[in-house]
Amino acid sequence: MDFRELQSLVEVMEKGSISAAAASLGISQPAVSKHVAKLEREMGVKIFARGQKCSNLTVEGEVLYKFARKTISQLADIKRDFSDIADDVSGIVRISASSIPGDFILPALLVEFRKLYSNIEVEVRISDSREAIEKLVTRETDISITGHSRHASGFTTIPFARDELVLLVRDDHPLAAQESVTLKDLENIDLVGRVTGSSTTRIWEDAFKAHTGKGKHVYMKFGHVNAVVEAVKNGAEGTVISRLAGEGVPGMKLLPFRPALMRTYSITHGTMTTKAMELLLDFLLERKTFLAAD
Repeated sequence: MDFRELQSLVEVMEKGSISAAAASLGISQPAVSKHVAKLEREMGVKIFARGQKCSNLTVEGEVLYKFARKTISQLADIKRDFSDIADDVSGIVRISASSIPGDFILPALLVEFRKLYSNIEVEVRISDSREAIEKLVTRETDISITGHSRHASGFTTIPFARDELVLLVRDDHPLAAQESVTLKDLENIDLVGRVTGSSTTRIWEDAFKAHTGKGKHVYMKFGHVNAVVEAVKNGAEGTVISRLAGEGVPGMKLLPFRPALMRTYSITHGTMTTKAMELLLDFLLERKTFLAAD
């Protein structure tokens, strides 16, 4: 009996489908199906009731599932014990993050984390939200932090921080004299923005269409928020941006929308396979209340 076969059985049961189990394990759907089929051949039993969904086990399947869960749990306990035996926990944790949490939220938090766990190495890969989630699904990273609302099946997603989207213009722009703007005010502004895949772009464009009944075309798009800010500084009329990215920029005015245009950043992760990953995740989640502000 192969340990991977037991893992596949447990993931199918806990995630509810072969596709979700495959996503969680980072393997193909046929591989998961083969693992389950091999278990059935090795044990000489049927695991799932014929014609039923994956959540319906036979009596023999229920016994095997309980055994698989117990075995996996015991192995995880052993791994944690081995980690605790060492003087210091070590290892590497890779995070894929969209630009706002990657540039403006994580740096200060990770400096604090390093003071607590100096032997744990952390890598942060910054991209747009869609690519950050893709890196998690393909197992290039261990944890993802994005403003994306649609996440991959088989992963756990937890709200982490709140942010406000605002209009950024230069101090000499006609709207700069106002205290706030509405989505309708965007109709006559030649905006610059982020490329497709950015949660900032998706959120404000969806809100604009819902408010006005039509789309807003952006003729100049950049892959990173810093480039968008630089474009406005150098003559572009304006952009919709995270308040975190626009605060403190000389010569600029941040105009909140009324009603406020808010969005949530979430932490998404699969199975925590190392003590280092567990410690970093716990550390970030302990600080989510501090970051969450309306």
